[in-house]
Amino acid sequence: MKNVILRAPVLTQSGYGVHSRQVARWLIGLADQKKIKLSIQVVPWGDTSWFLNPDLCDGLIGKIMQYSAATNQKADVSFQLILPNEWDPNIATYNVGITAGVETTRCSPAWIHAVNQMSEVIVPSKHIEQTFKNSGFLHKKITVIPESFPDALLEEPNLERFEFETDFNFLVFGQLTAGDPEMDRKNIYKTIETLVKTFKGQKDVGIVLKSNLGKNTILDYKTMQGVITSVLNGMNHDGTPKVYLLHGTLADEEIRDLYCHPKVKGLVTLTRGEGFGLPILEAAACGLPVVATNWSSYKDFMIGDGFDLKVKYDLIDVSQKRVDNNIFMPGSKWAEAKDDSARECLEKLRRYPAIYEKKAEEHKKFITENYSFSAVEKVYAEHFSEVLT
Repeated sequence: MKNVILRAPVLTQSGYGVHSRQVARWLIGLADQKKIKLSIQVVPWGDTSWFLNPDLCDGLIGKIMQYSAATNQKADVSFQLILPNEWDPNIATYNVGITAGVETTRCSPAWIHAVNQMSEVIVPSKHIEQTFKNSGFLHKKITVIPESFPDALLEEPNLERFEFETDFNFLVFGQLTAGDPEMDRKNIYKTIETLVKTFKGQKDVGIVLKSNLGKNTILDYKTMQGVITSVLNGMNHDGTPKVYLLHGTLADEEIRDLYCHPKVKGLVTLTRGEGFGLPILEAAACGLPVVATNWSSYKDFMIGDGFDLKVKYDLIDVSQKRVDNNIFMPGSKWAEAKDDSARECLEKLRRYPAIYEKKAEEHKKFITENYSFSAVEKVYAEHFSEVLT
């Protein structure tokens, strides 16, 4: 029986935390079946808050705690789901790095060196694979294995959980990644601005902003409220479209109910780049139309007529304010959504919702067959069958 270490931010409320828990769920399943001996090394992710209630995530948090252990013994296999510069190539005989990389066109040379020190590397998208290939010589294999959507998204939704006064609402889902609009990778500022300008004066249109800042505190909420108020005041917002702020952590069931709400007509993101794009996958799994910048990782699964509301973009240099020579490198680029294309896509969805709802519902079948936890777990199991035997 192989000794396996998972080193990851499995208890944090972050994108890496979600990805880590997917990998943890697969490994815990093997450990429960006595196929491997598992130790989980829990690490932080920035200043994000932690899940500490063992009953959360259908008891997965408790199982993670059960398998959490510090060990100085060298393992047979390690899975390390953290940034590449934090990987340790010496904690196991066979070391697997898992990362969403960076959402631009280039990564740090230090990350290329880190890849070459590991036994192999897993990334969630072809975009991230290409970013590594663009950035230096690789002599270790990089394999694409995607993330999965939560099981709860396939269950019957509670359509009465949320109440919205407006009948036609656009959902904006994402955390604020910087205090300066030029530095904000998620491009929340521009997304809100474009929606407000496009639908100003339309009293039946709303913007539902689901956000978080990291710690999900009352102070975070007030900070986000202040940011949104500032943005709206700068546009002389007259109250139309109406803006709803949902801030903090939602359970998977609540997220499902938000995507499936009959008054929520589409997910909108003018993101400059994504390592995977889990909210987009979740929306697609619920049959919700998506308006998004036509660039980066989610193009792996947003395909065909299921992604018919593609926003055109210009590939521009990452803001010098964001360059840190660690994650964001000089000369790297990301996407800037074109204003006219964004407005055109939004107006199409507003004018012809039934057409795009039908396309999204047809695309849902592809998503649910290929990106459920059971489907992705099977990919992991097949890929690592020899390593873990």
